[in-house]
Amino acid sequence: MEYAKDEIFKITYNSRVNRLQIPKENWKSRVIQKVKKHKFMSLIIILFIMFSCINFFLIYHFMKILQTASFI
Repeated sequence: MEYAKDEIFKITYNSRVNRLQIPKENWKSRVIQKVKKHKFMSLIIILFIMFSCINFFLIYHFMKILQTASFI
């Protein structure tokens, strides 16, 4: 029974309040679980952010080139 409480349900004993408690998940572990569960959507979001940054970078440098170019 102790194994089931500790490993399967992730229950820990809190000596301050003298009872068993389920520890809260932090935001990092929740994000990692979502990424593992929804791999395709995570990939799409990462690619969107990456291509948006590349697009901004290329447009910015293109404008810099146009500003420094001397036309007749």
